[in-house]
Amino acid sequence: MKLMDFALVVNIVIASIIGVIAARRLKTPGAGSLFVLSLCITTWSLLNLLHEGPLSRLSGLFWMATAYLIFTTLASAQLTFCLSFSNHPPSTTSRTVILLGIVPALTQIIFWLVPKFNITDSNAQITYLLFTGFWGKFNTLYIYSLLGVSVLLLANTFLQKPKLLRTATVTVLLGAMFPLAFQGNNMIGALAFSSIDISLFAYTLAILGFSYSLFKPQSLGTTTLTREEVIEKMGDGWLLLDNQNKIVDINPAVERIIGLPREKLFGKTINTVLPDFPNLGPTSTDGARELEMKRSVRSQNRWSYLSIRTLSLTDAQKNNVGRLVLWTDITDRKMAEDARQRARDEMFVILNAISSAASNTINLDDFLSESIYQIIYPFRSQAVSIFLIDETNSKDQEERLFLASHFGLPPDAITGMTFLPMSTPFIRWVFENRRPLLVENTDDNLAFPPSMRETDLVCFLAVPLIVRAGEDNKTIGLLCLARKERPIFSQDEIIRLTAISDQIATLIDSDRRRKLAIALSERQRLLRDLHDSVSQKLYGLVTLTEAAQAALEAGSTVNPSHVLTRIGENARQAVKEMRLFLYQMQPVDVEKDGLISVLHHRLAAVEGRADIKARLLADEKISLSKDKEVALYFIAQEALNNVLRHAHAKSVSVILKQGRENVILKVMDDGRGFDMKKVDRGGLGLQNMRERASQIGAKLKIVSKPNEGTKLIMTVRKEQSSARPKPSRRRTME
Repeated sequence: MKLMDFALVVNIVIASIIGVIAARRLKTPGAGSLFVLSLCITTWSLLNLLHEGPLSRLSGLFWMATAYLIFTTLASAQLTFCLSFSNHPPSTTSRTVILLGIVPALTQIIFWLVPKFNITDSNAQITYLLFTGFWGKFNTLYIYSLLGVSVLLLANTFLQKPKLLRTATVTVLLGAMFPLAFQGNNMIGALAFSSIDISLFAYTLAILGFSYSLFKPQSLGTTTLTREEVIEKMGDGWLLLDNQNKIVDINPAVERIIGLPREKLFGKTINTVLPDFPNLGPTSTDGARELEMKRSVRSQNRWSYLSIRTLSLTDAQKNNVGRLVLWTDITDRKMAEDARQRARDEMFVILNAISSAASNTINLDDFLSESIYQIIYPFRSQAVSIFLIDETNSKDQEERLFLASHFGLPPDAITGMTFLPMSTPFIRWVFENRRPLLVENTDDNLAFPPSMRETDLVCFLAVPLIVRAGEDNKTIGLLCLARKERPIFSQDEIIRLTAISDQIATLIDSDRRRKLAIALSERQRLLRDLHDSVSQKLYGLVTLTEAAQAALEAGSTVNPSHVLTRIGENARQAVKEMRLFLYQMQPVDVEKDGLISVLHHRLAAVEGRADIKARLLADEKISLSKDKEVALYFIAQEALNNVLRHAHAKSVSVILKQGRENVILKVMDDGRGFDMKKVDRGGLGLQNMRERASQIGAKLKIVSKPNEGTKLIMTVRKEQSSARPKPSRRRTME
C-alpha cells in the first residue's frame, strides 16, 4: 500500500469516529456541523482513494464537481460550527443554511451549463473556475471569507473567555486555522486537483480540534455575552446618564417605556424628557438609591408600575462619571399583588358577614341562607346548595345527606336532591378524600344523580364541610357550587371556598353545641323548678291527705272544713305553679313582639287563669331601646312570679307610663306583703332585678309591709327623639 493511500485510510477512520460521536450527541451545540464536516472528509477521502482504482473511468467533470461541492460544504460547515461555539444560536436555523447554500448551488449550475467551462482538461477547468475569471475570483473570496470569519469568531471568543476556560477555545481556534493556512498554501503554490489536496488533511486536523467541544460541552455556555445580547435584548430598561444629567445611551426597553425613539433622546437632559419623574441624575450622596413609582406609559396609554434603581458610575480614580438607571416594569407583579389583596379583602368581608349571620340569626336555616347569599355573587355561581348529614336517620338505614339550603336550583332538581345517599359516587369521593371535587361537565357523568345531570350546569364544585378540631376532624356535609357558563372554578377560588366552607362548618358545629348546651341547661332548670314548686305543692297535698287519714283512723278529732281548705289552697297553688311553668316553656321575643304585647300575654296566660285579677295600664308608645324593653320585661316577670308564688294576692296591677324624660314601671299587688327589714336581700329574685336595673341605668324601688301588699317601682330614662312628642293614649287591659 502506498503511503498516500495509507494516509487516506487513516483520514477516513478518524473522520468516521468523530462523525459517529457527533451523531450520538446532536443535542450538543455544534455537533450537527461537526457531523457534516466528518461526513464530507470521509467522502472526500474515499473518493480520492478510489479515484485511481474503480472510479478512474468516471467523467472528470463529475469528479471535479463533486470535489468542489464538498470543498465549499466544508467551509460552510466550519463557519456554522464556529457560530455555535461563539454563542450564536441563529447559525443553526434553516435560513442560515439556505444562505450558505446559494453560492455553491450557483457554482454547480455554472460548472455544468456554461459552455466555455466545458474544458476537457480538468486541471485547466478547475484552475479557471477557482482562480481565474470573475466567478472564479468571487468563489475564492467567498471560501476564504468563510474560513477567515470562522477564525475571527473563535479569536474573539478566546479573548472573552476567562483564563481558566481558554484551553477549549485555543484547541478549537487552532483547528479552525489549519484549513485557512493550507488553503492559502494551495493558492500560492497553485496546486491542482490531479494530486491529493493537502487541505483534506487540514480539515481532519480541524475536526480533531473541534471534537474537544463534544467532550467539554460546558465550555460553550461560558462565553461572555455581548452588549447586543444582554443590553439590547433585555426586558428591563437601561439608561446611561453623564455628569450633566444628559442621556448618553439607552436600550429598546427604555424606548418602549418612554414612548420615544432613541434618536430623539440622545443628548437631552433626563428632566426635559421626563418632567414628571423625580430627579434621576447625580445627588450629593454617593451610592445607590431605589425608587418605586406609578407612571403612565404614553405610547401605550396605560398605567405601568416601574421599579427604578440608580447606580453611580466612577472611574479608576473614584471620580463620578455618570449614572446608570435601571428600569424594571413590575406592572404584572403589582397587578397580581393587587388582585391577591382584593381577594383577601373580599375573603375577610365574606367571612365576617358569615360570622355576623351566625350571631344575628336565630335558626340554622336563616344562617345557611345568609351564607349562600354571601357566596353566590363573589364566586359568580348560578346555583349554590348546602348538604348536611341527616342525623334523624335511624341506625339500620343507609347514611344520607339532606338538602339544608339552596339557591338557583330548578324545582325538578330540588325534588331529586332532597335526600342523597352517602353511597352516591361524588359524595363518597369527597368524604373519603376530604378535599374539593371539580367536575367540568355533569351531563354524562354517572357519578351524579339523574336530577343533577339533567340541569344545564357547565361545571360543578363540591367542597367538604369539615369541622377541624385537632386530629379529630369531622365532615358534616358539602358546600356545592355550579356555573352555567365558563370559565370553570380556578384554583384560587377553590382555596378561598375551602376556607369559607371550614368557617361555615365551624359555625354550624358551634350552633349545634350551643343549642345542646342550652337544651341541657333548660332541662336542668325545668327539673329544678318542678322540684321546687309543683312537686313540693303536690308533696304537701299528699302529706296533708295522709295526715288527715291517719288521724281519722286513730280516732282523733279532725276538722274536715279546715283540712279541705288547706288541700284546696295547696292544689290551687300547684295549678298556679304549673301554669307559670308551662308559660315559661314558651319562647318569648320581646324585640319582635314589643314590651306591651308580651306583658299582656303574660298576664292573660298566667295570672288571668290563676284566679288573680290582673290589670295592665300602659301608654301606647313607649320610647325605649330594645335592650331596655327586654330588661323591663324580665324585671316585671320576676316581680309577677313572686306575686304568684308568695304573695297570695287576689289582684295585681302593672302600670307602664311615659313622662317627659323617664319611663316608669309599677307592679302592685294586694297580697300579704313582707317586712323589708327581715327580707333576704341576697335572694336570687331581688338580686336579678337589681342587676338588670343597673345594666340599663334604671332606679329600682320596692315598698312593702306585712298584710299591705307590695309595690315595685322602676324608673328608666327614655330615648331622646328630635321630633316633638305627641300626647300618648293610655292602653288598659283587665
